Amino acid sequence: MSGFRRAQLRGSDELFQPTRPETGEPPATRGQDIAVPAPAPVPVRTAPEGRLVRLTDDEVRTLAEAVQGLKFPGHKPATKPAVDEFERLEELRQKLLSVL
Repeated sequence: MSGFRRAQLRGSDELFQPTRPETGEPPATRGQDIAVPAPAPVPVRTAPEGRLVRLTDDEVRTLAEAVQGLKFPGHKPATKPAVDEFERLEELRQKLLSVL
């Protein structure tokens, strides 16, 4: 790149002037006691409110479908579940109520 010449920046020295005059003396705050605010206390983590229940993937899927049905009741015609699904829902209901 033999023909490349760097452009001169004129006036930029005004942008980079120090905001305080540079003197040989250290700032007045050095060596003096400075009031440092106390650190904020760390909040104590308490036990989570609620209950923990172990659910299988099928139980989670069933709950998600139930919530979806509650959110959008008009999209699916109201039909009674089959006997095996009804029993599965009842077992899940009893499992959830047992932790209360």
